[in-house]
Amino acid sequence: MTAEIDLHPRIHLPPPYTLHRTAAPDVLAHAVALAPEEGAGALVLRQVPGRLDLAVVLEPETPLEQAQMAFVLGMVALADALAAHCPPERAVRLVWPDEIRFDKARLGGGRFAVAPGTGAGDVPDWMVFAAELIADRDHLAEPGRLPDSTSLAEEAFDAPEDIVSTFASYLMLYFDRWTHEGIDAVTNRYLMRIDPPLLRGVRRIEGDRLVEITPAAGGRRSPPLLDALGATGWRDDAGPVL
Repeated sequence: MTAEIDLHPRIHLPPPYTLHRTAAPDVLAHAVALAPEEGAGALVLRQVPGRLDLAVVLEPETPLEQAQMAFVLGMVALADALAAHCPPERAVRLVWPDEIRFDKARLGGGRFAVAPGTGAGDVPDWMVFAAELIADRDHLAEPGRLPDSTSLAEEAFDAPEDIVSTFASYLMLYFDRWTHEGIDAVTNRYLMRIDPPLLRGVRRIEGDRLVEITPAAGGRRSPPLLDALGATGWRDDAGPVL
């Protein structure tokens, strides 16, 4: 199994990253298991039929109430990497807070994990940002009967290896911007990709925390960021819903 996975083309990653390929069914869980020993920069990649999954281990220097913003950075880096490698004039959008859609169809989403026992005022020993994308739907007899989802292959995205490499570079860039320009430099890009018909409104930030979004035309206010993960139902136990 391992030899088969290693046949994928080489991925060019900046020096802080170390690549770990896996066939484990849950890339987030695999990265969490690696995090205490491998530390920051470990990038776990799962390329199997139908899926492109990745996870990055992070080691923040600030308490969780600020450090959780790394999830937003991960989502922006992923969305911008996808936008750089997709056909032009078709939109990569986000559904608050963690679902990714391409041309209004579900493409995948982001996940997040924090070292157990970490309180809001504690500096996490580690955190993990993960993403799961639908690489293809070749196993479906009639994918056209499931119009609410799509795949990288069907939409003629560039090679998965290029997407992963660009994501890694963007993630570094946005951490640098957070450090030198403030969190608004990143949250603005995140909010620009939120699907306007659903969540076009006002953000509320406490310190470095994006707490909620209030729709401009009324409606239900969003829950706190990490509490809202998975709320759209974009994935089930097997991964992104097809």
